[in-house]
Amino acid sequence: MKNKKRSNSPADGLLGLLFPGVLLLFLAVNLLVPDRTMSEKENRKLASRPGITLSNMTGGAFMEEYENYASDQFAGRDIWRSIKVSLSRLGGSRMENGVYIGKDGQLFEDISVPDQGQMSENLEALKGFRERHADIPVSMALVPDAACVLSESLPLFAAVEDQSQLISMVKNEMGDSVNWIDAVSVLNRHRSEKIYYKTDCRWTSLGAFYVFQEAAPVLGIEEDVSDDFVSYAVSNDFNGNLASKSGVFLDEEEQIDIYVPTVGDSDVTVTYVDEARKTTSLYDSSKLETKDQYDVFLGEDCAVTDIKTVSTSSDRLLLVKDSFADCFVQFLTPFYREIIVVDPRYCTNTMDEIMDTYRITDVLILYSGNTFFTDNYISGVFSGE
Repeated sequence: MKNKKRSNSPADGLLGLLFPGVLLLFLAVNLLVPDRTMSEKENRKLASRPGITLSNMTGGAFMEEYENYASDQFAGRDIWRSIKVSLSRLGGSRMENGVYIGKDGQLFEDISVPDQGQMSENLEALKGFRERHADIPVSMALVPDAACVLSESLPLFAAVEDQSQLISMVKNEMGDSVNWIDAVSVLNRHRSEKIYYKTDCRWTSLGAFYVFQEAAPVLGIEEDVSDDFVSYAVSNDFNGNLASKSGVFLDEEEQIDIYVPTVGDSDVTVTYVDEARKTTSLYDSSKLETKDQYDVFLGEDCAVTDIKTVSTSSDRLLLVKDSFADCFVQFLTPFYREIIVVDPRYCTNTMDEIMDTYRITDVLILYSGNTFFTDNYISGVFSGE
């Protein structure tokens, strides 16, 4: 029996035309829609069209760069990303783009594991700095990240490193060379309060204030500071970097508070040294109109920031930090004549040079755990070479 030859139906022909038509339509739209430099929802710069050079063509980098460009500049990227995240959540996903989705809308950055070689170099550089400046009090605080303190809100079966043990290791290694500020115990005591943002990887001003109260006697501040400040809300619609990175809880709105001294004059002059720019406030209110409203504290990251106060103290503090310390500075200004804030990621000077230039009398090293354990710059700026 002969097989009957299957005839093509009109529907088959229509599908055959529809598929390449859709591809051509997407291609045309992507060609017509102008490239974007920034994704507001993701709070990051988008890849630009790569140039063609001999090195990237022969080394294979061009295709990788072009794939990143095509992914970032795909028309309707934000919509497609939202659909993808929504489908993942319906499927039970508890992590998006490396961000844990915890209970009650709490987002978590994973706990970073230090490279032991780099960590050893960092700690040796810090101890060497301490020996060269033995007459200067050096205090240190490593602030635990939210996944350490709020671990009960992590999603079920989420396996993160015990950051408190990592911080204890640093404390033991540094020994008596620094005056240790126990931020872990303080924040654990207040874990039921709003000490971390839900949508951002950083702590709130309230969390910073609790640690400042613990730090005050270590820093030589003898008075009780618990009633020295009053808080004011400057934003009620903050949505942080973890929401942007993960694509979830983008509608969550949080409050940002600043703290102002209750007595005395809080006037300051803030100089962003590399930019040769001066202001008369610790706060950059223009950042409240941007996606990353946390930059209201001191503005964007800067290598060296010189803060002069009207304090009657003669002490000059060197604060070596990551972004967690930006909201901590507001508690320090009544107690120091001058505060030199240094971010090693951008600084080309050594700490020895900073010490001499600004006649530093006290040093505070304040980092979040995750930043400290992944920092590749500490050993360079503290080595003295």
